[in-house]
Amino acid sequence: MAEARKLKLGIVGACGRGKSFRSACEALGTVRVQAACDTNAEKLPAAAELLGAAEQYTDYEAMLAKSDLDGVILGTPMHLHVPQALSALSRGLHVLGEVPAGVSVEECRRLVLACRASKAVYMMAENYTYTKPNVLVRELVRRGLFGTPYYAEGEYLHELKGLNEVTRWRRQWQTGVNGITYGTHSLGPILQWMPGDRVVAVSCAGSGHHYRDPRGAVYENEDSVVMLCRMKSGGLVKVRVDMLSDRPHAMTNYQLQGTDGGYESARSRDERGKIWLRALGRPADQWTDLSELEAEFLPAMWREASETARQAGHGGGDYFEVLDFVEAALGRRPPPVGIDEAMDMTLPGLVSQQSVLEAGRWLEVPDSRKWVDQQSLPRQQLVMVWPRSRLGSPPAAEVPAGYRLRTFAPGDAAAHAALMVKAGFADWTTEKLPPWLKRVLPDGFFVIEHVPTGALAATAMASHNPSDLHPCGGELGWVAGDPAHKGSGLGLAVCAAATARFLGAGYRRIYLQTDDWRLAAIKVYLKMGFVPLLHAPDMAGRWRALCEKLGWDFTPEKWS
Repeated sequence: MAEARKLKLGIVGACGRGKSFRSACEALGTVRVQAACDTNAEKLPAAAELLGAAEQYTDYEAMLAKSDLDGVILGTPMHLHVPQALSALSRGLHVLGEVPAGVSVEECRRLVLACRASKAVYMMAENYTYTKPNVLVRELVRRGLFGTPYYAEGEYLHELKGLNEVTRWRRQWQTGVNGITYGTHSLGPILQWMPGDRVVAVSCAGSGHHYRDPRGAVYENEDSVVMLCRMKSGGLVKVRVDMLSDRPHAMTNYQLQGTDGGYESARSRDERGKIWLRALGRPADQWTDLSELEAEFLPAMWREASETARQAGHGGGDYFEVLDFVEAALGRRPPPVGIDEAMDMTLPGLVSQQSVLEAGRWLEVPDSRKWVDQQSLPRQQLVMVWPRSRLGSPPAAEVPAGYRLRTFAPGDAAAHAALMVKAGFADWTTEKLPPWLKRVLPDGFFVIEHVPTGALAATAMASHNPSDLHPCGGELGWVAGDPAHKGSGLGLAVCAAATARFLGAGYRRIYLQTDDWRLAAIKVYLKMGFVPLLHAPDMAGRWRALCEKLGWDFTPEKWS
């Protein structure tokens, strides 16, 4: 009998979180790790060997383009989850993405619409929904033994100041933003204990700042942050996240209250979870050890799992989430944490980040189920303009040693297309170039060449592109950089060259368009001197949120 086909996966972030999926994939037997991807070229070979991967890549887009994959597991930093998921989904590849689903409401909206348009499966890897106590409580709720759940608490207390310095992205995305930045581990299980319910509004407050990082800077995230969640059913949920306070870890603290039962999880290794259920017939002041109910109520997924599966990372959660992902990818059942469930777990925390800035004001949480078509997206992109006060001050294109700034040559078309794909424009081909060549100014199409290899490392166009907002306007567009050359200042240099070309040609209206999730690019534009244009009612709020994330002053009165 022929061997059943195995799902071929690429694991991204293979040298970090990604390699922890090894035991889960091995235990399943229905998965082949085809490719391992990580930007750490030095450690990648060992990680690939550990995962049993036949291929290695330091470039994610190259892996998607070259490897024969069915899907990807994204074990990468938070701000990469949406861009990497979008690239995979656009190619019809299934995605198991780490938590949270995204780092802004707008990029989450893009992810939702991409999932609606793709035939591939998206699942968020919320492994805390699979731990044995949480699965057992979920089953007790399913059987009606809690009656109607109406209140719950979740706490994630994980001091990680030292880890901030090892995995530096945490310093920006977990402790560099105020509010609930990492709340799905707490909220995920609770939402499964309140089936059919969702958070409709949040209020968030923090406890102040009491710690500094090794450079003496205050952590933007307050030490203990609490989010109150008003549920659609009228119930209430409290989520506390603390990643800074000096104390032992306690990442799986939960409580659940229903009309016929209550549950309190163990708060340390010395404690055991306790439960009271009316159906057990015990006095109202007498707890029962939760483990005593395993024999009768623990679902088969846990009772029948192999010891290897039980010992997989995060209390067995890594195994069970990969199992469900594979089953969904093979069309056998829907993913339990699909795109809308992922949004239910992610969006409250993102909205809390605005609430805490507004002194805990209750703010509505959007329902992703209403994001059903392209009309749900903001009608307009973000727009930035070169200020009138700097029309006589062209920026300098400072190109680092080892690189050469020059204009595009006809023989560059294929290399340019490859660069665009590497930079995230997955559908770019040489056929898309000719219409833009008709708009670009003479000597206004710039590339930066890596001299030792001759490869193109960055590009930008200065194009004559008038619009209603910008009559006689010149657009700085199609800015792209090879991720392998990140941090070399090439984006700034090539954009400066294009901007200087406009100014030299006498343009008085120079603009660019971008998206909320392109934070690195926006930071380059701001550093150059471009300023936001508040051309639509939602722009002030969007730019305020972006400036907060980038640590940039939100000063519309100076943007002229």
